[in-house]
Amino acid sequence: MSLKKIDANLVRITTNGDKLNVLIHTTAMLILKHATKSGDCTRALSLVKAMPASMRRTTLIQWFTKYSPIRIVFQNDAVGMLKKDDKGYTAFNLDKADENPFYKIAENNAEPGLLDFDKFIKMIQNMAKREAAKADEGKVKPEDVASIKAACDVLAGLKFTRVEPANDTDKDAGEDEAFGPAPLAAVG
Repeated sequence: MSLKKIDANLVRITTNGDKLNVLIHTTAMLILKHATKSGDCTRALSLVKAMPASMRRTTLIQWFTKYSPIRIVFQNDAVGMLKKDDKGYTAFNLDKADENPFYKIAENNAEPGLLDFDKFIKMIQNMAKREAAKADEGKVKPEDVASIKAACDVLAGLKFTRVEPANDTDKDAGEDEAFGPAPLAAVG
């Protein structure tokens, strides 16, 4: 395949991706308008399911949640509409929904960056707190409460030290400790 063909495909992906985003948004707006009149929101789940797996389904679900009382639980194949007195209720806001398409939300949410040591340690600490709280709130099987709380105490008490990367300047060229000598073709 030539670079010209690759470049042409990249242009097509961008163009078709943009067109697909607009089509999904237009369809989502039609679903909101239909739901405001009829109370029927079943097509919201159908739209999410129709999206290619690589598309930002989660962002579309968040968009429905932000601008309407429609709630989608994709994993459970469920969709419904909250009532005004339900916790987390959001009224339909068609104007804002139209001004803020789901793909703009995705563009504004940066993709997660690389994990660094400090973030990793914070994740462990937060997990220990979160799971201990679940045990305290009765959200753990009674027979596992003590074990989970003990494990959380151990996690919370762990102390970590950043390890500096080894200096690789004294390695033989073309040799990797994990995989042994490199094939001759790769040695340069």
